[in-house]
Amino acid sequence: MFAMLIRVRLSALAAWVALGTLLAACGVTAPATSDPDAVLATIVAETMSAAQTEVTASPQATDTPALEVTGTPTQTFAPTSTPPPTATQPVNNVSGKVCYPEGEVPSLTAYFEETGTGALVELPISQGQESYEVKIAPGTYIAYAWLTDFTRGGLYSHAVPCGLKAGCDDHSMLPFTLKEGDVLEGIDLCDWYAGPFNVPYPPGKPQDEVTGGVSGDIIYIRDTIPELRVFAFSVTTGYWYWVYTQDGQAFYTLSELPPGVYHLVAYDAGGRAGGHASASHQLIDVTVKSGETTKGVNINDWEAPSGSFPVDPTR
Repeated sequence: MFAMLIRVRLSALAAWVALGTLLAACGVTAPATSDPDAVLATIVAETMSAAQTEVTASPQATDTPALEVTGTPTQTFAPTSTPPPTATQPVNNVSGKVCYPEGEVPSLTAYFEETGTGALVELPISQGQESYEVKIAPGTYIAYAWLTDFTRGGLYSHAVPCGLKAGCDDHSMLPFTLKEGDVLEGIDLCDWYAGPFNVPYPPGKPQDEVTGGVSGDIIYIRDTIPELRVFAFSVTTGYWYWVYTQDGQAFYTLSELPPGVYHLVAYDAGGRAGGHASASHQLIDVTVKSGETTKGVNINDWEAPSGSFPVDPTR
């Protein structure tokens, strides 16, 4: 609009009329003078002044003040309900094999006994189970197992890491130490060849609850009964147990026998053997159970042919 006003020279009347109309539209009042040039100059000046006023009054865009940051900026995260993963201890920390010399593993109970405190962890083993895992507290332990009727015991012994082969004759308990965070493997319950008293009974179990006994009369070939040694031979394990009787004693009792099947034979000082046998001189199986004494097992046969009964193992 300003360029148009500068460039165009109009007649005084035409300019006056045109500019008057234009100024009215722009909100500028025409000056009271008859000189067209003066009028034009005045109009231009006033128009530019009005325009400048309009531009100045218009709102101007301003930059947002910069945020002043002090220190080293760090990134933070809002806490969540799920904690970060942490290392956890395994559920079980001791494991090993379960063996049995006569084929399939029968039902039994494994025991892990702390040697210092006597604290005991019991672990049931199912029939056919060939391995185990268990969680126990740190400490020094011995590990052993018993059939559920206590007829036979096995253990983790020095013979186990030796391989249970010829020359591995140390069947004593082999303690092992478990430290915090340890995981132990190879504590194998595989030595079922140790002597009956190499395998301990669980602490807290009364002896008469886990063992049994046998008793009976002695029927000798003469009226006077000499001093005898009466043996119980275990058919189950091959081990034997014996007790002395005094001159003239007509009965015997063997106690604290591991449960199982036995043959009963007595020997006099001359080596004669008498047994609990049938009429055909066959030794009779006698079953001994935990917590019980099997009675009426009489030593009645002193005339069996030589070789019918086992020889005295102590002579």
